[in-house]
Amino acid sequence: MEVQEEEAVARGENLPISRKHAREVGEFIKGESVEEAKQKLDRVTEEEQAVPYTRHDAEQSHRKGSMDSGRYPVKTAEEMLELLQSAESNARYEGMNTDNLKVTGVMINQGNRMLTPKRHRGRKAKAAHVTIKVGEKV
Repeated sequence: MEVQEEEAVARGENLPISRKHAREVGEFIKGESVEEAKQKLDRVTEEEQAVPYTRHDAEQSHRKGSMDSGRYPVKTAEEMLELLQSAESNARYEGMNTDNLKVTGVMINQGNRMLTPKRHRGRKAKAAHVTIKVGEKV
């Protein structure tokens, strides 16, 4: 994932979220303006708007409105919102116009599978690496 001169990047490594949920949330906000993406993520954390699942939708229930299957991945939306705010701050630091930003790319990779201690010993905790790129609208 190459970074253009007009783009700012925020990266979160080993976030305690599901890679599959992160992928669906990334597709949900990709291409939106940063303000609209933040509003969407806020509505997901308040469980007012569901994230439509396109790939990982086996046994997912349908939601109200004009969408098919979906979920409310609150924890994932909160982590992605923090990364989006960080990317916006990075863009401001680089001298970009923050009123004219849009999400140009979201990349999700599997993080380290850490073993949990104590009672649930041997269970592998989920983790994901998330990279969000924002750029100015042209």
